[in-house]
Amino acid sequence: MTDRASMARHQDLPGIETLSARYLRQNFRPHAHDEYILGVIDAGTHAVWCRGEMHLAPAGTVVTMRPGDIHHGGAADDRGWHQRMVYLSEPALAELLADVAGGSGPAVLDFAAAFHARPSLARQLSALHRVLHGGEALARDQALDALLRAVLAQLAPAALPARRPGPSGRIADAVEYLAAHAEDNVPLARLAEIAGLRRRQTIEAFRRQTGLPPHAWQIQQRIARARRLLAQGMPPAEVAAATGFADQSHLTRHFRAILGVTPGVYARG
Repeated sequence: MTDRASMARHQDLPGIETLSARYLRQNFRPHAHDEYILGVIDAGTHAVWCRGEMHLAPAGTVVTMRPGDIHHGGAADDRGWHQRMVYLSEPALAELLADVAGGSGPAVLDFAAAFHARPSLARQLSALHRVLHGGEALARDQALDALLRAVLAQLAPAALPARRPGPSGRIADAVEYLAAHAEDNVPLARLAEIAGLRRRQTIEAFRRQTGLPPHAWQIQQRIARARRLLAQGMPPAEVAAATGFADQSHLTRHFRAILGVTPGVYARG
């Protein structure tokens, strides 16, 4: 088995990169990043020196590093380790914090520690990272928002404001737009622009209006159209392409989750 790593950056999320890596032989030299790092150790144990001491970070560890934190290390044993990381530039994080806090949040974060034994939080972040690393624009946007809020809620709660109903803006226009573009890769920024709201306000207002966050509602619209096309005799693979799904398996996964049967079973009636 060899080291495997992939890094993703997205034009609609400037200043943000994600890494998914399975390391066996990787040995990092002492270095620091210009960005904040939020992440998890998914498997194995990472032996890493940071903030003046050596740490053993096993599976279930949440990572929160500041810009300039010098660190280095590698695998704690021959099993290696798997990590999922999000790199956020200082301007990108400041914008996200302002959005989460409704414009009144802190411009920076200073986590008290770099490594946190939080298995439950780590599992949540790992699932969100998978979406952020390779999902559609709207799904990525929501995953990023949920990931940041989950980290703040447990590790920096003072950065979160008290929850209260937010403004609704022109959310009906955003709902109408997404209905008309359900097959498209619509970013949250576009819906926020239409609604005249911040990103976080748009998600909350969308949920109040429809009962679902934007991406789940978008998937529901796609499935509704897929049902109509299948009933008309269109093959499932063509239906997937026509309704905005990546491929037939992507359609099948969501179709079954909502209707309890596969597109093929539904088409046979």
